[in-house]
Amino acid sequence: MLKELILKRRTVRKYKDKEVDREKLEELLMYASMGPSNGNSHPVEFIVVDDKEKIEELSNMDSFATLYLKEAPVVVIVIANTEICKTWVEEASLTAAYLQLLLEEEGLSSSWINVKEGNTAGKISYEEYFAENFGVKKPYRAQCLIPIGYKKSGTKDHEEFDVSSKVHYNKF
Repeated sequence: MLKELILKRRTVRKYKDKEVDREKLEELLMYASMGPSNGNSHPVEFIVVDDKEKIEELSNMDSFATLYLKEAPVVVIVIANTEICKTWVEEASLTAAYLQLLLEEEGLSSSWINVKEGNTAGKISYEEYFAENFGVKKPYRAQCLIPIGYKKSGTKDHEEFDVSSKVHYNKF
């Protein structure tokens, strides 16, 4: 079943104008949080953005990567406490990947946008942007955005591929 989900999950950028159930989303965020965590520290937290004006702000953050966010009914900002866990980047990424598979299982679609490093279209750092607009202050940092919704049109499943050229035993 997990293999089927992995083949089925695709990046989706066009969403139906249909609300995502908050209770269902909170349940999925709970399960996504249950992944591996260094020392059981669980540094990852979420900001769920479902206010259309705030989503519009996020969509204008970047001149290319975030433009399609305005179509998403929900955007989750994945953040982490950088002081309680030195592997916060990895843990936030694992949590986001778990979330995307859980969403797919529930018939929801998503994509992944890196916001750990870089600048907005207005030339301020992502770190500064999330501090000013969403209250994400040190020791917390935003890792990625996960837009969520029901996809507008069909997407083609991934095809299995020959991985033998990418697998190395005992040395590279």
